[in-house]
Amino acid sequence: MVLGLVPPEEEKRIFAKLVGYYQQLYPGVKFAKQEKTLTRREVGEMYYTYCGEETEATALEKMRRINSAIGEGYSTPLIVLVKKKKLILLDGHRRARVAFAEGIGWPALLIVPGKDVKYGIEGMILGRIRDLYGK
Repeated sequence: MVLGLVPPEEEKRIFAKLVGYYQQLYPGVKFAKQEKTLTRREVGEMYYTYCGEETEATALEKMRRINSAIGEGYSTPLIVLVKKKKLILLDGHRRARVAFAEGIGWPALLIVPGKDVKYGIEGMILGRIRDLYGK
């Protein structure tokens, strides 16, 4: 494992916390958990959310690490909220950008709500990955 990358076990802990968080924020909505490998097209169509403060230079360095680790089997899943058929990225922003840039699919842990409501994260959508980072 390349130093500084999120290990799969940590991402699964984050996933469990996020599911619990959504259950508390939206009582009465049941959230299913699914695992899926997204295609490159699905990664490109995914809605990219604000990922917090980070300089582009720092993001590029981390993405270089991810890119080099792919050959060693690195594939920590993304965490994605599914709203109808829309995929909203919650965690794994740099992994998603690398997967799209490299033209590969990527594993994802999906949070699938049992009913449609307006989620706060929707206000943080910056656009689709393909539109923001496409070639």
